[in-house]
Amino acid sequence: MRRLVTMEDNAKTIINVAGDYVQSKHVDYEINNVEAGGIGIQFVNGNKTSTKPSVSKTTLRIKTPQLQTATFKYRYGDKYFTPITKLYQCLLNAKWIAADTKPDDFLAIFSGQESTARVKWIAKPAYLYYLIRKAVESELIYIPDGGKIWQITESHFTDSNRRPLHDLHKQKEPKTAIPAIETMLRILEPSA
Repeated sequence: MRRLVTMEDNAKTIINVAGDYVQSKHVDYEINNVEAGGIGIQFVNGNKTSTKPSVSKTTLRIKTPQLQTATFKYRYGDKYFTPITKLYQCLLNAKWIAADTKPDDFLAIFSGQESTARVKWIAKPAYLYYLIRKAVESELIYIPDGGKIWQITESHFTDSNRRPLHDLHKQKEPKTAIPAIETMLRILEPSA
C-alpha cells in the first residue's frame, strides 16, 4: 500500500511512485486529451495548452464527392450499341474489369441515361483515365451538359474493393498500355 507522507520542515508533499519517493514534479511535455487516432500534446510551462491530433496515412480520409447519376453518351448509340458490348468483352478478357460485371451495368454507363450502375475496375486507375480521356477527346463518347468527365467516371467505376475511385484527373499516361487502349478505342468506331 502506498501512502502520502508530509515533510513538515519543507511543507512539501512527498509521493511514493513505483517505489521511489518524489518530492516535486516537473514536466515539459505531457500527453493528455488524446483523440482517436491522434496524439495530444500539452505545453505545461508556457501559456499555450493546445491539443493537436497527428495525421497519418491510415487515418487520413478522403472526402467522397457526391455520386452522379449522369452517364456518358456513346456517339453512335442511336444507331447501334454493339461496339460498347465489344468494349465490355474486351475489358473482361483483359481482366481490367471484374468478371462479375453485368453487361447491363456497363452499357448503362454509356447510355446517356441517368443510372446508378457501378463497375469494379481492377486494372490500374491510369488505364481507365487514359481510356475515358481519349474516348472523350476522340468524340466517341460525350459528356452531358453540366457534367464533368472525372466526376461521372468516379461515380460509376470503383476500385477492386468496391470503393469509389479518386483523383483520376491526376493520373499519368500508362505508356505500356497505350497500344492496348488505342485498340480498344478503335472498337468503338462503327466500322470496327
